[in-house]
Amino acid sequence: MFSSWPVGTLRPGLDVPTAVDIYAALCSIDVYTTLHTERSWSPDQIEQWWGEALARELLSP
Repeated sequence: MFSSWPVGTLRPGLDVPTAVDIYAALCSIDVYTTLHTERSWSPDQIEQWWGEALARELLSP
């Protein structure tokens, strides 16, 4: 997915393999389970946080 994005979409200094690693680290079932089951976040809260975190970590300002 990330390799099809136009040049300059990813934040400066971030290559596609690292972007994939960040995505995998943030958007795993373990993260979802921790936030939902252990921390009582709603699915909507998790989805909003994921969107914000991924934008912050992956996208060029």
